Amino acid sequence: AITAFITPELFEAGLAAASKVLSATLQSKKTAPTSQWPSVFSGLELIVNRVTLGHRDAGGTSSHYDLLASFGIGHNATFRIEDLEAELDYFPGTLVSILGKHSVGPWKIGERFVLAHFMKDKVHDRVEVSKPAFPVQMDFLQLLGSLDTDHRPRKHVRREI
Repeated sequence: AITAFITPELFEAGLAAASKVLSATLQSKKTAPTSQWPSVFSGLELIVNRVTLGHRDAGGTSSHYDLLASFGIGHNATFRIEDLEAELDYFPGTLVSILGKHSVGPWKIGERFVLAHFMKDKVHDRVEVSKPAFPVQMDFLQLLGSLDTDHRPRKHVRREI
């Protein structure tokens, strides 16, 4: 639900891709757990007690945000956004939606795990779902009701959450 709010076009693209993958799987009569896939993201990764060096997640288009959820017990990890030269607290319960190069530095105490959500371009290309546009400030203002008009062309898709 958070993705539907912060990046609505990404949410819609992910939902459309998941729906098309499910439809194609059912038509081919192959056995696959696609009907139980829990997310609009095409990939999930569990990262446990690992320092991650600076990287930009590969395989997604430049407008595909990753969603990172930090969990664990008593850790004091930091999240670094390389492009901004910013270092932020990454305590358990932190949620990050990011496009750019990032890393997670060492921590001295506690256990840490992250559930990383991401989309892969190849999945969207295979089922012919177009890439979403970058969200811009106007998108957020409109969602908050601070802006009555939207000057960007947008398709209207009914969302079911």
